[in-house]
Amino acid sequence: MKIKTATQEIVSMLYWSMLAACTVGPGTVVTCARAGAEHGLNLIWALIFASLLAYTLQEGTARLTIVSGMSLGQCLRMKYRHGPKLYNTAVICWIVAVSVFFGNTLYECNNWAGGMSAIYSLPGMENTNFIRISCCIAYGVVVYALLFWDKTDYLSVGLGVIMVGMIILFFLVVINLGLDFKRFGSGFIPNIPDGSSNLVLSLVGTTSIGFNLFLGSVMAKGRSLGSAQRGIGFSTVCALEVSMLILIVGDGITDVDSKFSVANLAHLIAKTVGQVGLWVFGLGFIAAALSSMLTVPLGAAITADSVFSSIEGEDLDFRCGEDGKEVAISMLPQSSTAQSNNNGDPQENGGEDIEANPFDIGNQMAPMASQEDLPSIKQELKTFPRWIYMTLILIIVVIAVIVSSANLPTVDVIQVAQVFNGCLLPFFATCLLLCLNDPQFMSKQPQTWWNNIFLLVSVTITLFLAANVFVHNIMNFLITDEKIKMSIAGGVALIVMAIVTFTTSLSTELRKSFTLYRPIS
Repeated sequence: MKIKTATQEIVSMLYWSMLAACTVGPGTVVTCARAGAEHGLNLIWALIFASLLAYTLQEGTARLTIVSGMSLGQCLRMKYRHGPKLYNTAVICWIVAVSVFFGNTLYECNNWAGGMSAIYSLPGMENTNFIRISCCIAYGVVVYALLFWDKTDYLSVGLGVIMVGMIILFFLVVINLGLDFKRFGSGFIPNIPDGSSNLVLSLVGTTSIGFNLFLGSVMAKGRSLGSAQRGIGFSTVCALEVSMLILIVGDGITDVDSKFSVANLAHLIAKTVGQVGLWVFGLGFIAAALSSMLTVPLGAAITADSVFSSIEGEDLDFRCGEDGKEVAISMLPQSSTAQSNNNGDPQENGGEDIEANPFDIGNQMAPMASQEDLPSIKQELKTFPRWIYMTLILIIVVIAVIVSSANLPTVDVIQVAQVFNGCLLPFFATCLLLCLNDPQFMSKQPQTWWNNIFLLVSVTITLFLAANVFVHNIMNFLITDEKIKMSIAGGVALIVMAIVTFTTSLSTELRKSFTLYRPIS
C-alpha cells in the first residue's frame, strides 16, 4: 500500500511539473543570466519573491477550481455574465483573452529568439540568413505539427531528459566557479539597483507567469486539494532552484562590455567545462525553447476556450437559500421555464400560461437546483470548435517565426515579452482574488483571513512592480531621485488596490473573512 501511495505521489509531482516546464524556458535562461551578469547576486530576492508569488497564485487558482468545479476562465464568465457583453461574452472575458493572446504571442517570440540563440551557441553555427530563416521555419513546422496531431507527449520525455542534463551542467559550472556565501546572503535583502527596474519585473514575469493561472486551473480539475498543493510546491521549488543556478552562473560572466548576450554565457560555459558542456548547454537550451514553444500557444488557446465557451447554467443566479445552502435561481421567465420542463404543457394553473411580467421578481425567478446539483450545472462546457482553436495557435506560431526571422536583438525581444507579461500579472491576480472571494464559487470552502492576507500582499506588490516600471520609463526625464520614483509607484499600487477593494464586493468578503470564523467542510 505504501509503495502504491508513493508511486501515486511521484506521478502527481511529475504531472504538476508541467508548470515548471512552462516557467523554465529560454526567457528564464537569458533573463536570469543577464541579472547575474549585470547586477551580481543582488536580485536573488526577486526570484524568491516571484516564486512565493507563483505558489500563492497557482495554489489559489487550483483551490478555486477544486472547490467550485470550474476553471478560472469559466468563473470569470459566470461572475460577470450579467455585466456588459460583447457578442454574448462579458467584456472582461474579452480583455483577459486579448491580454493572454498578446502576452503569449510575445512569449512565443521570446521562445523563438531563445531557440535561435541556442542554435547559434552550438560549435560551428553562425547567424546567417539561411540558417536563421530555415531554422525558424523548421521550429514552426515541428511545433504546429505536434500540436495539430496532439503528439506532444512523444517529445516531452526526451525534452525533459535533455533539460535535466542542462540543469546538471549549470550545477557543475557553479561548483567550478565557486560561491561567495556572503554576497549570496546579501542577495536575499530586497533592493532595486539603479537601472534594474525592468529587469526586476522581467524576473517576476518569467517566474510567475500569468497564463499559468489559467493553465493550472484547467490542470486542477479532478484533483484533490492536498495533492495539488504539494505538486504546485514541488514545481515552484524546482523552477526556483534552476533560476538561482542560472543567475549564479551569470554572476561569473566577466566579459560583459555594454550589453549581455547569450554568447557571453556560452563562452563562460566553454571556458569552465569545455566543448562537451557547450553541446549540453546548446541542446538543453533548444529543449527548453521547444517545450515552451509547445505550451505557450496551447495556454493561449485553453484560456480563450475557457472564457468564450458557454457554460450550462449561465442563465442561473446562485444565491443562498434559507438553510444556508447555495440555490440556483433561474433568471428566465417562469412560464418559459415551465414550458421547457413539461414538453410545452402548461403547469397546473387552470390550463393557462403565466405571462411573465419583467418587473415582477416573483415571476422571473424560480428555484431550479440545490447545491448538490451545481457541479453538473456549472461544469458542462460547450468547447471551442477545433478550427478556431488551431487557428489561434497558428497565428501565434506564424508571428513568432516572422519576428525571429527578422533578426531582432534576442535580449531586447525577451525583455519586452517579460516586462509586458509582468505588467499583465496584477490584472490576472486581481481577477483571481475577486473570484476566490465570491460566495457563488467558494461557499463550501470560503477564503480564510490568512489566504486573503497572502493574496492581498502579493497583488499589491505586483501592482507596485508594474507601476515602478511605468514610472521609470515614462517619468525618468522628469524625476531623477530613485526614492521619489519608488514612492510614487507605491502610492499608485495602494490607490489601485483600494479602488478594486471598495468598488467591488471584495471589501465585504474581506471583512467576513477577518471577522467570522467559518470552519472548512
